[in-house]
Formats: sequence, C-alpha cells, structure tokens
Amino acid sequence: MTGPSLLSDNPLFEAAFHRRTLLGAASAALMPGALWAQATYPNKAVTLIVPNPPGGNTDILARIFSVPLAKALGQAVVVENRAGAGGVIGMTAAARAPADGHTLGLGNLSDLVVSRYAQANVPYDPAKDFVAVATLAKVSIVVTCLPTFAAKNFQEFLALAKAHPGKYKCGTAGNGTMGHLCLEALKAAVGVDIVHIPYRGGAPALNDLLGGHIDLLIDGSALSQVKAGKLKALAVTAERISVLPHVPTIGESGVSGFSFGNYWGLLMPMGSPEAAVTRIHAEIKKLSEQPEIRQQLENAGFASLGSTPSEYGLALQKSYEHIGQIVKKSKITFD
Repeated sequence: MTGPSLLSDNPLFEAAFHRRTLLGAASAALMPGALWAQATYPNKAVTLIVPNPPGGNTDILARIFSVPLAKALGQAVVVENRAGAGGVIGMTAAARAPADGHTLGLGNLSDLVVSRYAQANVPYDPAKDFVAVATLAKVSIVVTCLPTFAAKNFQEFLALAKAHPGKYKCGTAGNGTMGHLCLEALKAAVGVDIVHIPYRGGAPALNDLLGGHIDLLIDGSALSQVKAGKLKALAVTAERISVLPHVPTIGESGVSGFSFGNYWGLLMPMGSPEAAVTRIHAEIKKLSEQPEIRQQLENAGFASLGSTPSEYGLALQKSYEHIGQIVKKSKITFD
C-alpha cells in the first residue's frame, strides 16, 4: 500500500538564522515618534493567540515559550486561547488584531493550510494577511487507543478496520486539522471505512478517548497519557519521535510512503513593524538554542525547528501547494 507524503523536515528549515541590528538608544532622541515606538518595542504586554483550547499541542508549545519570551522582552506575554472551527476563529482574530507588533498568532498546518481546503470562506490567507516571524517546532502525530483495544499494533488495527467497515470511531482535534487530513489520507490510501469524530481541539478528544467514547485518536496531545501507560500508541504519522522510539511510523506499518508531520510558527498581522518581527525572531532563536527549552520540547514530543521569517513564509506556501496536490490526488473530502 502506498500513501501520500508530507514531510515536515523541509530543507528550508535547516538554514541558519540571520540577525539584524536594532538602532541604538543613543540615537533614539532624534527619531520621529513612529520610529521611536519601534526602537523601544515592546512597550506593553504582548498577546499570544492560541487558536486551540488549553491542553493541546499548540497550547503546550505556547506555555513552553511564553514565560521565557516575556523575560527576554521585559514585558508580559499573555496567552489567549481562542478555540473553534479547526483553528480558524483564533487565527482570524490574530489576522485582524492591530498591526503594532504586540499581537502574535501561534499557527500550524491545520490552522493555516488544511483549513483552507476543508472549510469554505476561511477569512485569511497567510501570504496576504500575516507576516511570518519564526518557526518553533515540528512534530510527528501519534495514533493512540486504550490499552484494552483489540489491536496490538497498527497493522492489526488496519486488518480489523477492513473486516468491520464503519465500526471504529477516530477522534481528531476538528474538521480541517492535520489529524483529520491524516485520517482521510489513510482511508484513501488503504481503502478502509473509519468514522471521523471531530472535536474542538485535541484536549476534549483526548478526554473522550480516555472515557472510551471513541476507539482511536490522531493527535499529539495524547503523548503524556501514553508515557503514563494510560494509552497505547499504535503508530506515528511521520518520523519516529525520541520519547517513543519503539513506536513505528504508519509508513513502516504497511502504508508505504505515508508521512504527515506538522509544524508551528509565530505570525503577526500584515503591516506589523519590521523592528517587532526582527526582535521576536531574534529572541525565539536564542530561546530555541537553550538546552532546557529543547528538553521541554523533546519531553512533549516536539523537535525544535528554526527558520528565518522569509523561509517560514515560503514553507507555508509550499505546504499549501503540496497538501492541495495530496487532497486532489487522493480525492479527500472533509465532510
């Protein structure tokens, strides 16, 4: 069986970061008001919009970076969860925020790319409505079930799904998310009937899996429960992850070529000051190089991922084109 591929380790992300030097304070007195505001950025709290509920991967990532970023900036970084519509509600709020550099959106491929194929009239285009700032991390999504589930591994699950069409229910963080795309691509590649159950984020989906209301979950938010022994990991959707080294990929489990990863990045509303983009990018770069931050990312199942703003913007466009090709080729629908 051969499945589509979407690799998150794009060579664009391997390029080194570049810095730009801000104007020194000695010349600040000579600046007009607008330039002075940019040079002293940030001059108030920074809002970080998370387009998902607390407890999911995006929220976990926001919490890892928000406290040290606030310390580096000398201003509070307020995490604001705005969940719903597969991340569209939160990213719409981020796109429409004042373009003064004090609002960031934390987006991933679900919110910024897949949603535009899955939903009608998504009110933003990352290339037109956002300024790319910095990538933070990438992840291989985990396919989990209860320890009592009949299948011991992913190959056994596929056999059960083929033998019992429509019997098994798989939860995701919502319509148009990466988990949903993975499920639909799997169904198209293998020819199985698995019922999709969308939620308003990974955390409520995880709760229903733990409660036995669904059979499977495709979402990274279950990782801690796997490590605690409360859930069983059947497979991961892209490369193996360090905290679950013995869990095979879907590609290794009989669906040749199947590889779907996800990555996260910070964006600002279009028109935000270049000085703000430069400052946040530089601080994120420094934080991402700290061993304690890298350890927190690894413990949560992430891998650190760096890029320049221009590389991040280009990667989003390439991901949009690539996912579009997969959706068309596999005739994926998101109903």
